[in-house]
Amino acid sequence: MEDCAMTTKHMRLFGIAALVLMMVGCSAAQQRGMVGSAYVSTARPAIAVEAKNMPLLTAGRGSANLTRSSMAGGLPIRVWLAVYGAGDISPMAVVAQAEVPQGWYWDGIMRRPFSVDDGVEVFDGVGYQACTYIVDSSRDPFGALVAGKTPEGRPVRWLARGFAARYNFNDDKIIMEYREPLPAGIESLSALPLGAADTLKDFEQRARETFSVGPVPADLSPLRQGYAQGVQWQYMDESFLGTVSQYDFFNDN
Repeated sequence: MEDCAMTTKHMRLFGIAALVLMMVGCSAAQQRGMVGSAYVSTARPAIAVEAKNMPLLTAGRGSANLTRSSMAGGLPIRVWLAVYGAGDISPMAVVAQAEVPQGWYWDGIMRRPFSVDDGVEVFDGVGYQACTYIVDSSRDPFGALVAGKTPEGRPVRWLARGFAARYNFNDDKIIMEYREPLPAGIESLSALPLGAADTLKDFEQRARETFSVGPVPADLSPLRQGYAQGVQWQYMDESFLGTVSQYDFFNDN
């Protein structure tokens, strides 16, 4: 009986050791960072994303806090991102990957409040939920990367189209957002002025054509990692990242 107990104990220890080694191996193999102007994740998901023909403003990792979750003090989220643009009131693009902690998942409904023209856009064979919305400069995590006011002294407002898809059993989310200064005369997307529908359609086409999504490049030797400078991380929340839910078996309620 004693020999049997020892054998069972050894088997359990071996299983735990094998699991730890497997997890370490996966972590070591996974890399996230920038190759040229493209954001690259080598696993979960294996993907390369960039905004074509736009200069890179900042890139790197950071952390966000989702205060609308049921977690006391907010739910910590790991984020990797790349922001593209000229740093003035001109077109800007954002590529982000956000990862939830164990026991949580990204919600399936990813459209923004008060958004229009929601649908599905396909990038590299994957369907991304898409919608068009207005972004105000207040509490904008990317507001410090561009001039804060228009030449007339008014706060900047943006016309934006976002694309989002969940990966890795809904643990990870890829977000792409394209922005342009809100055209004069448009105050709300629910009541467009005469002729603005074509303006919106043309904008959404430019947004779709801005992003390139594809496989991980073979050469990762120049992969760069670091902290994304200039992002106002205190404003990085559900407004940009979306909402999460907790799996029932992790919820004590």
